[in-house]
Formats: sequence, C-alpha cells, structure tokens
Amino acid sequence: MLTKTQIEIMKIFVSKIDKKFSINEVAGVLRKPYALIHRSMQDLINNKFIFIDEKKLLSLNYKENFTELSLVESIRIKNYLAKEKSISLFIKDCLTEINEDFFIFLIFGSFVEKKKFNDLDLIIILDNKTKVEQTDKIIRNLASNFSFKIDLNVLSKESAYEMFSKREQTNILNESLNKHLIVFGGENYYKILSNARR
Repeated sequence: MLTKTQIEIMKIFVSKIDKKFSINEVAGVLRKPYALIHRSMQDLINNKFIFIDEKKLLSLNYKENFTELSLVESIRIKNYLAKEKSISLFIKDCLTEINEDFFIFLIFGSFVEKKKFNDLDLIIILDNKTKVEQTDKIIRNLASNFSFKIDLNVLSKESAYEMFSKREQTNILNESLNKHLIVFGGENYYKILSNARR
C-alpha cells in the first residue's frame, strides 16, 4: 500500500512517463524535505515502482504495478475534474454513452498543463477498429452540447501499439506520455505501453 507521500511522488512520475528526475527535483516539486522524499523513494525503488539509473536519476517503471499506476492516475483525474464542472459533466456523458467492455479514454495537451485551454484534446482507444467511426460520432455529438471545442482522436488498439512502439516518432500517443490525464482504462493504457515497448 502506498503512503500519502508516495502517492504524491507517483503523481509526478505518471504525469511525465518518459522523464527522469533526481530526488532533489521531486522534493522541490512537492515542496517537501529531501529526507522525507528520499526515505519514501527507497520503498518505491525496492518495490519496483521507480527505477534508478547509474547517474541516480529516477524514472517510472510502467511495465509493472498496473493496478497501482491506475489508482494514481484516477486520483490525478479526480483532482483536475473537481475544478472543471463542465468538463466533468461532458466526461460523465461520454462514459455513459461508450458501451464497450474495453476502452481507454484520455485527455491530453493544453488542458493538462494550463489553467486556460483552447480546446479539449481527447484520445479514445478501442479494442476493434470497426467501432472507431461510431464512437467518434457519439463523442462529437455529445460535445456539441457544451461550449468548449474538442479535438478528438479515436483509435484502435492496433494503432495504439504501433504509435507507442515508434518511440522517436512524434505522434499523439507519444506526446500524451508527458501531458495526459487518464479518465478511464488506466491499467489497459499501461499494458499497451508496456507491450509496445518491450
């Protein structure tokens, strides 16, 4: 079980999946004493939530602990949506209308990093490419009831694998690694990322 401090640490790492940090940087971001962060980090390293390299830089182990990573992601999205009532209502409508057993729903881009945003960038990943067009129509239809614009990308799982596997290529999924909020399907997001980058 993660402590409160460890959850705060993990929120930094899941928000910047392919970035590396020093303990000092993490302590600075959280405005917590170095000793507390160092102690909490040791448990995270020992339990393989975080990797440490030869330069003592820390990075997220996104290939294990999918349940815990998903939990941290769900805490992050709740914090964001508590401040944005219209976005929260839109997302609730979307989750009600998407009648799929498997899907991943993420917000990425400017909404994640800025207080003001021009549009809401969304990625929805489905298990079957035959469902892409229908889901796209449903979400666009729902969005027409709200005052903000959306930039919607509905993809199949196969497309997601392909995008993640091309690490150096600039594409929406690689961009989402460092500015995203997972609304739904956190475990599946991390499984796809892990399998695509073996």
